[in-house]
Amino acid sequence: MTTVLEALPARPRKASAGRRRRHRHQLPYRLHQIAPGAVTILVTPIWHDATGPVERTYLARALDQHGRVVALPAGGSRRITALLQGAYPTAPWDQPQTWHAATNTLTTRCATGPSRT
Repeated sequence: MTTVLEALPARPRKASAGRRRRHRHQLPYRLHQIAPGAVTILVTPIWHDATGPVERTYLARALDQHGRVVALPAGGSRRITALLQGAYPTAPWDQPQTWHAATNTLTTRCATGPSRT
C-alpha cells in the first residue's frame, strides 16, 4: 500500500460565498504581486516519490502576453497555487489548470480538451 501525502490540500478550507467572491475579485491583483505582467498561469500537479511516500506538489508557470516565462520568486508556485485553490475550490486539482488574467477564469486541461470550471 502506498501512502499519499500532499504539500497543499486538494480542497482548501471552506469559506463563505461572499468571501470566495471577494477573493476571486482580488485574485488578479494578488497574482500580479507574485508574477508581474503574467496574462496566463499554468498550474500542474506533480506526483513524486523522493524517498518514501508519494507526495503531490504543484508547479506554476506564468507567461506574459508574448508567451515568455515570467520569473517567479522563491515559493511563488506554492503561493500561486494556494491563491487559485482558495478562489476555485471546486476545480479538479488533480488535473492541470490554466488561469487567464483577461477573464479571471480557470480552465481545466484534460485529454478531451479544455473545459471551464
